[in-house]
Amino acid sequence: MVNFISLSDLHSKIPFPAIRVKIIKKWNTKIGRDHHSMMLLGDSNGVTIQGSLNYALSLPREIELKEDDWVEILNFDIRTVLELHRTTKHKYTIKFNESSLFRKIQPVNASNFLCCANFRGIKRGLYHPMYCVDLCGALVRVGDLIATKLAQPANIYNSIMYSLEFSLINIGYTHIQCVAYGSLAHRLNAFWRANTADVVVTVLRLWRIEWGEGGFNYVTNMKGGSDILFDSDIPEIQFFKSQ
Repeated sequence: MVNFISLSDLHSKIPFPAIRVKIIKKWNTKIGRDHHSMMLLGDSNGVTIQGSLNYALSLPREIELKEDDWVEILNFDIRTVLELHRTTKHKYTIKFNESSLFRKIQPVNASNFLCCANFRGIKRGLYHPMYCVDLCGALVRVGDLIATKLAQPANIYNSIMYSLEFSLINIGYTHIQCVAYGSLAHRLNAFWRANTADVVVTVLRLWRIEWGEGGFNYVTNMKGGSDILFDSDIPEIQFFKSQ
């Protein structure tokens, strides 16, 4: 019989780990010379952890790991987190290997695993910039899409960086400065220009806190892992609108 454990009890000395988790978010990234599929995973207790699957490892044809799927996962490596910017506060990360087994299961709960940060708390330095945060607020002061030519582009196809500055305002009328880069800047710009609503409420998932010499500067997206959500069915957006 398989003994499934909570992510909070996960540590590197467990010989044959097994977990039941939801795939909250997926994105692709390059680590060294290898391409990886990164995943933010969460269990029934609300604990989250990051996992990665090397593209060199192939899954069975009948298995396709998608966002919002709940899965049982057996046999994987547990490593200490070393990244400068982290999607969770878990001290470990999961590395899937050739022996890892995946099985889709029915949803354990309906949690979206959002934990929206307090705007004043961010400005006062109560959130460590090492960890990404979620934010919910109304869009204000949306600027223009700016194209900047990179001095040393990675390749000729990515020689221009697009950015878009904007602010969020929360229920307490506290503003927080934000900067979106790349595809999220394009997506936000298109949505904002086409929108006709008086108030646009959004959720920023997994955004980084940027500090400077004078203190808090802005929050910005992490390449691949961050997201911007406009779905009116999200409880956090519904609550904001009700206020």
